[in-house]
Amino acid sequence: MRREPVDVAGLLATGRLVPQAPDLVALTDSVDAADRDVIASDANLALFSPWAEAMLYEAGLRAARVMVQAAGYRIDAGQGAHVTAIDGADAITGRAHHPVFVRLHRMRRRRHDFMYETAADPTERDLAQARVDVSTLIGLARHAIEALAK
Repeated sequence: MRREPVDVAGLLATGRLVPQAPDLVALTDSVDAADRDVIASDANLALFSPWAEAMLYEAGLRAARVMVQAAGYRIDAGQGAHVTAIDGADAITGRAHHPVFVRLHRMRRRRHDFMYETAADPTERDLAQARVDVSTLIGLARHAIEALAK
C-alpha cells in the first residue's frame, strides 16, 4: 500500500498536530528512554526476537515523537497517534530519511501483529536493519534537542 506524502500543514489542518512549546527536559528524558529501549531490545534478542523488534519500534517511535515535539508541536493523542508521530517526523525532516520512516511504519504494523494477532518472527536481517534505523532516528532526535538548547 502506497501512502501519499504528508506535510506539516496538512497535519496541522486536520488537528493531528497542534502547536506547543517544546519542553527540553521532557524531550531529553524521552530520548534517553529510547536509548534504554535499544538496550532492552539487545537483552531480548536471543530469547524472543519479536519482543526485541517491538522494543526497537518503541525506541524509534519515541525518537519520532521527540523530533515532532522539538519542532514545536504536540501530537493529538487520539486514534492514529503513532502514525501521526512517524508521519510528522518524516515531514519535519523534509523526508530526508523517508526510507527509515517507511520501515518504522512497517515495524509499527509488525508490532501490532505481534501484540494482537499472529506474525512470523523477524529475521536477523530485519532486526539488524531496525537497529540501524532506530540509531539514526535517535541521533536525529538528539540533534533536534541540541538545536533547541542553543
